Amino acid sequence: MNVAELRAQLEEDLTWRLDELRHLRNRLLGSDSESDWSVSSMRAILVMQYAHLEGFTRNAFALYVAVINSHQVTAAQLKPQLLAAALGVEFDALRKNKGETEDEDEDEGKLTRRARNHVSFLQRLQELTSGHLEIAAETAISMEMNLGRDVLRRCLYMLAIPMDEVSRAQYNSIEFVKNSRNDIAHGSRKERISTGMFKAHTVKCEQFMNDLARIITSATARQLFLSTPGEAAKK
Repeated sequence: MNVAELRAQLEEDLTWRLDELRHLRNRLLGSDSESDWSVSSMRAILVMQYAHLEGFTRNAFALYVAVINSHQVTAAQLKPQLLAAALGVEFDALRKNKGETEDEDEDEGKLTRRARNHVSFLQRLQELTSGHLEIAAETAISMEMNLGRDVLRRCLYMLAIPMDEVSRAQYNSIEFVKNSRNDIAHGSRKERISTGMFKAHTVKCEQFMNDLARIITSATARQLFLSTPGEAAKK
């Protein structure tokens, strides 16, 4: 996948998401003055906005991982964060110290399982360093928690994209939408959201998705995933 193809896929995904959000806002709020915007309508829009925010972020990062894999580079050619991302499952096994099956957990003691997991980790490391590296997107961009500041920063770091390419205001907007969505889902946000705050975060979140498409495209063009940018192009 080249830069133009990546950009086209990002724009296609972004376009339908923004169109759906704007259609929802027009249907729920379009005929009313701002002072008459209903609490339930704004809450529904915030929940949908969060869904698209997380969905687009996940898809954008997955496309970036696909780009990295398409270069068929070795572990030595990649930034160490990408090697760590490729070893995510093995790191998790070391941390949890679990066997591959429940039977192993029952039959083996804790120390034996730990030794076995250490050996499995090294075997996997040898596999990764002896050929082309393949990164599993679901491991590299794991969002086991809701998309917020910390999850986003972790994903950027694991993909070797500078975290400061996302502005503080954008991080804050994502955190606001995440917390609002959680509060609504848990039934704890029933009060009216000010129209000014609602509009500001709506604009910032849409801008974030546009900016993320630009960041991913730029990272691909600059080959930020390589320890020596430009090396893949020489192959």
